[in-house]
Amino acid sequence: MRRTLLISSLIAAILLFGLFLIIGPNQATAPTPGDDLPNPDPEPRTVTSFEDCVAAGYPVMESYPRQCRTANGSTFVEDIGNELEKTDLIRISSPRPGQEITSPLVIEGEARGHWFFEATFPIALTDWDGLIIAEHYAEAQGEWMTEAFVPFRAVLEFESPYGMQSADFMSRGTLILSKDNPSGLPEHDDALEVPVQFAPLKHSADPLGRACQKTGCSGQICSDEDVATTCEYRDEYACYRDAVCERQADGECGWTQTDELSACLANAT
Repeated sequence: MRRTLLISSLIAAILLFGLFLIIGPNQATAPTPGDDLPNPDPEPRTVTSFEDCVAAGYPVMESYPRQCRTANGSTFVEDIGNELEKTDLIRISSPRPGQEITSPLVIEGEARGHWFFEATFPIALTDWDGLIIAEHYAEAQGEWMTEAFVPFRAVLEFESPYGMQSADFMSRGTLILSKDNPSGLPEHDDALEVPVQFAPLKHSADPLGRACQKTGCSGQICSDEDVATTCEYRDEYACYRDAVCERQADGECGWTQTDELSACLANAT
């Protein structure tokens, strides 16, 4: 009896060892809970706006306003201000909501005659924080004493608050076209607000109003002052003949670096 039990135990051990040899090497490590689950938030955490969504490459629905949908179904709507609410009172054709703007800015559109007073109405441009950086007025381009739409036009000069080293949020601004309200009563106030994007200010203005110029004996120096140099000639000086001398982002005069200038200087050395 004892011998039979011993033989049975030996056979069972051999079978278990054979089974281990067959499946043991292929046995996968037990997964950590959650390893096989899909990422519940596949889009980057930086997607917090319509612009972020578009930049991330997600599809855009060509509605108005446009909408962008991320991989997990989040939808971001393009900011167009209150244009749809005011479309029966005032319409703007340039600039359009979200458009990048530079100075001088030409503003055109049409408004009902009662939006004007003495053929004008005020406009203002604010930065991302609501600070007014420029003000002017739009002028009617026709008879304004009517209930019909009247074309208007304005030219607004401003200095961009958005520099080359500025944070992205500083590129946002708002163009405000206010109904002229000679009564001063708040119940007669009204305005069209148009979100815009400032183009980066590439170079700062000189506080003394000095312009950058090519100077030096061979025109090889970019400065806002006359600079006297010796007159020996070098091959690289020819590269500055067609180069752009202007004020740079740091406020100093300098040569604007382009592929053509870099290649010319590399070949001249």
